[in-house]
Amino acid sequence: MELNVTFKVINFGCPVSQYESEAISSSMKKAGFIETSGPAEIIIVNSCVVTGPAAAEARRVIRKAKRENPVGLTVMAGCYPQVYHRQLKEELPEADMLIGTTGRKKLPQLIRQKLGKSRQGAEDFVREHGGKEIFEDMPVETRYSRARPVVKIQEGCDEFCTYCIVARARGKPRSMSPDRILEQVRHFVDLGHREIILAGNHLGIYGKDIPGWNLVKIIKVLDKLPGRFRVRLNYIEPMDINENFLETIAQSKRVCHHLYLPLQSGSNKVLKRMGRRYAREDFCAVVKKARELMPDLSVYTDIIVGFPGETEIDHQATVDIVENLRLSRLHIFPYSPRPGTPAVEFKETVRPDIKKQRLEELWALDTKLSRNFHALMQGRSLDVLIERLVSVDGQVEGEGLSGNNVRVTIPLQDDSLVGEIVQVKVCGGYDWGVAGKMER
Repeated sequence: MELNVTFKVINFGCPVSQYESEAISSSMKKAGFIETSGPAEIIIVNSCVVTGPAAAEARRVIRKAKRENPVGLTVMAGCYPQVYHRQLKEELPEADMLIGTTGRKKLPQLIRQKLGKSRQGAEDFVREHGGKEIFEDMPVETRYSRARPVVKIQEGCDEFCTYCIVARARGKPRSMSPDRILEQVRHFVDLGHREIILAGNHLGIYGKDIPGWNLVKIIKVLDKLPGRFRVRLNYIEPMDINENFLETIAQSKRVCHHLYLPLQSGSNKVLKRMGRRYAREDFCAVVKKARELMPDLSVYTDIIVGFPGETEIDHQATVDIVENLRLSRLHIFPYSPRPGTPAVEFKETVRPDIKKQRLEELWALDTKLSRNFHALMQGRSLDVLIERLVSVDGQVEGEGLSGNNVRVTIPLQDDSLVGEIVQVKVCGGYDWGVAGKMER
């Protein structure tokens, strides 16, 4: 049914949220709404609440949308309203609807009911997590908006790290059924997508709620699927990795040689205060074994700087482990206190100037590590998925990503190879990535 009503989905946050935004968009179009990249009558913000700045930006976008179109419909969705919907109902009157991390399959229906009706503040559709949780099946039935589609195969977390709000925002761990994973992957492959990213809030425990299944088994099933595509794993916790898992990746013909392993801190004292279930020695063992099996492996990590009680000795322990392991890339975040988490009550806060100094030291180290890793690619042949055309010094080039997560540019004359995997010989390494030429 054509409604001639336009909508736009604005996404914040992780790959899981990205997939959900695509699923919301797909369901809205199926219901007859018209997606637009310009001004829209309906603005849906799929929000993130992991950091304070992310939450603030989501509020800003909602307020801007209502200011620019007072009669338009604004929807705050996702993790932010799931955790703080009561607060938002009072403090964000510009939002017409609040919906959390469940029940979003009904969003087109709820929006249809809301259109044309008087609105007096935010209508709250958030359902609290608790009891028996089921995986909400939200398929993407259209082409993905990016070259590398995400498939959310797992949701929820029961770790409750002291700094993290995700367990409250997402509820208990639950998994997409193997059959639905295969359907979604086949859908994207049939549309010509050459890389599929498997994502979850706690991806490494996929199958915990499905007897006989785990991530290793999913990888082996995907290995048998026909088609020319590869699979990338997003964000695996160190404590979920064992030798069998690493051997499966190394032997797989599909899985990219790239691991995103969150370290958070190199200090065992800080890790314990964070509620992380591993020590620095465990992290080192995983990285060393992975490199032994996959010499071309890239390893990305997350670091939280300035966690309450972090001393200079703790900070240097982080610098040391990152440098000694020669990690490929660091995602560095200043500690952001989240209301409702235990760490908010920790008293030993780190002074802002010290936090800034530590951030700058790690940013400089990240640049050095990236440059060194990219230099190692010199002369190698990489499988590169071309994602887009870019202009470099007035010349048109193709930009893409290698299997081991290196950003690559090559000379291209047109967009005929965008979305395809090509073989590239690396000619030079830089801070940002590598330059190369396509091999014939």
